[in-house]
Amino acid sequence: MKPTKLLPSVLLLASLAFTPAHAALISTESFSGYTNATKLNAQTAPAVAGYTGDWVHGNTSFGTQDILTSTTGLSYSGLSTTGGSAGVPNNTSGGEIAAGNSGRVARSLDGSLTVTAGTTGTVYMSFLFQTGRETGATTYQMLELYNGINTINLNSDATRAFEAGSGSSNFNFGVGGPTANQSLGAANTAVHQFIVRFDLSPTVGSDSATVWLDSTTETGGIVTSGLNLAWDTLSLADYDGNSAVWDEIRWGTDFNSVTIPEPGAALLGGLGMLSLLRRRRA
Repeated sequence: MKPTKLLPSVLLLASLAFTPAHAALISTESFSGYTNATKLNAQTAPAVAGYTGDWVHGNTSFGTQDILTSTTGLSYSGLSTTGGSAGVPNNTSGGEIAAGNSGRVARSLDGSLTVTAGTTGTVYMSFLFQTGRETGATTYQMLELYNGINTINLNSDATRAFEAGSGSSNFNFGVGGPTANQSLGAANTAVHQFIVRFDLSPTVGSDSATVWLDSTTETGGIVTSGLNLAWDTLSLADYDGNSAVWDEIRWGTDFNSVTIPEPGAALLGGLGMLSLLRRRRA
């Protein structure tokens, strides 16, 4: 019997079916297409999968130093990076948290990244982060997830689902409302990658989060369980103006998708997202 000759379309489907798991990238914010040295919330935001609307000044009561964009991105070994970055000028005064050197910007997430009480499945997030010099124990530089873009406030623990970055001279994080009280080690000025796995369930008290810093494998990590997570907003916050910089904010359906994505991964992840990440709304 002569071997069957596969048509190109069949070959394409076969290759997609056996695409490695690290192709399941959902969203990447690489800060491409922004104007250099300009407030993030003063620009029309380029379209990015997973986000909707523009960045806004994300604090209703305190802080006037908004995050600026740069055409220069962060570099991190082993990770392909593109575009620019977002950060704040260095505060050389040595002062603690004050309105003039503190601020937060925020952007709404669309339905592909929003989490409610009824969401089920697993989603991963990572981001590159570089902190400037620490000038005091109350320094707070975080990427945050909130439930309600209009409820963000300096002391809005009740609406903050997650935060990770630098504070109190350590790299640390918090999940489910508390302040960032779990340490990932002493802070320094090198570029680091934070990686988070969220396991989500509609059952009350059954959500969990696992956090890694600069990990190349999905082993270890710090696990926080017994959570009820919900978010629809991502924000960047710097209080004390210590030149914190963020870049390559990535969402995916597995660990590799947000740590070592390959060219074309975003397209493949978008095509497979609905089948790989099941969601049920309350």
